[in-house]
Amino acid sequence: MTHWWRAYDDAIDNPKLLKLSDSMHRAWFTLQCIASANGGVLPPTGDIAVRLRIKPAKVAEWLTKLVQAKLMDNEDGVFRPHNWDDRQFKTDGSDPTNSQRQKRFRERHRNGSNAVTSNGSNGVTDKRPEQSRADSEAEHSRAEARELDEMGLKQEGLLRAAFTAECAGRPKAPDMAIIKTWLLDGITVGTISKTVPPILRRKLDMASLSYCDSAVRSEHAKSPSTAAGGLQVVSQQVFIVEGTMEWACWDQHLRSTTGRGSPVTDNRDENGRLRRGWFRPTIVPEGYDEATGERINPASDEAAA
Repeated sequence: MTHWWRAYDDAIDNPKLLKLSDSMHRAWFTLQCIASANGGVLPPTGDIAVRLRIKPAKVAEWLTKLVQAKLMDNEDGVFRPHNWDDRQFKTDGSDPTNSQRQKRFRERHRNGSNAVTSNGSNGVTDKRPEQSRADSEAEHSRAEARELDEMGLKQEGLLRAAFTAECAGRPKAPDMAIIKTWLLDGITVGTISKTVPPILRRKLDMASLSYCDSAVRSEHAKSPSTAAGGLQVVSQQVFIVEGTMEWACWDQHLRSTTGRGSPVTDNRDENGRLRRGWFRPTIVPEGYDEATGERINPASDEAAA
């Protein structure tokens, strides 16, 4: 079924839209169309990618840039065009359901309820713009109010530093704003630091870490949940404490392969003690002896096994 959605002539003077590149303006328009066909919200990234015949990472990049431009709202992981209900209201004479919806609207207010619900058609509401604008802006303000705590800010800084170092030698490091979104969404430092670097090494012309969004979220989804409450495990990786034999093994390995040492972050153990170190996929790198920390001779029987 084909739906109509409103486009306003003041869009040509909208400062948010004027700041978009031509390609991002087309992306915004395309996602508006998809939202219209999906009740005023966007379907999952993978579904959008299939419909548009593009990679999910490209859709994730669009969404990241449009959220930053305040043209798209992220409401607990559900994306919707900013002020959609405000601008896409249906109260004109061409709307055949207008009288019924207005009747329901009046009945709700007679019953003392201020709630206004969607009419189920094309994701629009019974509200006129002047009635809904305050609520819409308040909801958007709440969505924007999410901020990292002190530990989160430190983790964001460490990840930025690590990925910037990974991009040494490039003319420009990719945009890293999405790191904040990942951390706010509960994705652990270990998952991010495990997933992003291999992609960075393959994609030398990466403009934004949004390119990695699909892979990061896919890795995050693999994390097992606890039986009580479905809480995410902090990390499937091993936290290597700075100054230990294992840390020395990783430091030697990284310096020999990348020319750089390991970043560090703070982490609390199961007893609440603060430790400094970094997340790694194994206790020691491949080719090192866990017992002694020594490099294993590739020609030895142990390495061959």
